[in-house]
Amino acid sequence: MKKALFFILIILSASVYGQEMKRPAIWGIAKITFLVSDMQMARDYYGRFLGFDEAFSYDSPRGKVVSFKVNDRQFLEFIEDNDAINKKRMVSYSLETDDVEGMRFFLQQKGIKVPDKVTKDAVGNDSFELVDNSGNVLEFLNMNEDGLYKRSKGKFLSERRISKRIHHIGIYAEKIDENDPLYVQALGLYKIVRYPEDASLSPKILYLGFNNCIENIEFYSPNNPNFCHPCFVVDDMQETIYTLKERQINEVLNNPGIGYGKRWLLNLMTPDKTKVEFTEPFTIR
Repeated sequence: MKKALFFILIILSASVYGQEMKRPAIWGIAKITFLVSDMQMARDYYGRFLGFDEAFSYDSPRGKVVSFKVNDRQFLEFIEDNDAINKKRMVSYSLETDDVEGMRFFLQQKGIKVPDKVTKDAVGNDSFELVDNSGNVLEFLNMNEDGLYKRSKGKFLSERRISKRIHHIGIYAEKIDENDPLYVQALGLYKIVRYPEDASLSPKILYLGFNNCIENIEFYSPNNPNFCHPCFVVDDMQETIYTLKERQINEVLNNPGIGYGKRWLLNLMTPDKTKVEFTEPFTIR
């Protein structure tokens, strides 16, 4: 009751002074959850091949979730589904905010359909989900101190992991909208890269940033919902390729390429045909 009154007072105050509510900060990409056809395949690919440690598992309404740790604030999670290869494999992606209720209320005031309340998930985080115009499930969460994520701080951080951070998440867009009602109008994300640059042509690729951090979202419209993927940052693409070559058993190791942003990229596919991307943080030197 007190919390609801608090937000009502914020709205009244904003209307008096002609100011809009300020959007709570977004601190980056917290996790990405995928369906996998076989959990052992996930352990082989993301664990042995890419080197991420399996941190913990928990039950969810969608099934048992197995969580692999990228760093203390970023996770890759997997739910086994024998028919995953024939389905949209990204279940959801999560952005971190330290004011989940404030974010829910803010988006509600912007006309975005959100749940009636924030809930505590199975790992102890405060969170809520919404669905964007292309059917992607976006979760906002706060990693509470007593939750599994925070309690794993400093643990499950293998020196074998091929990357220490998710650089951006690639999101399928049914149609790229440079004035998207959720991402641009409501959340206020800003344009980083547009391709083609010519504004008279429809965008094929659009990168949007969060303002509060350097991680971002890549929107792409290849008519394939399974474009959704994590992109990991690596300091030296040549060393990354060589390390993966040494670990390779049955995994397919594609050739690197140069992206529109003039950076080295490496795009791989898991046995489930889920994309995994790597990028250097700087342009070609």
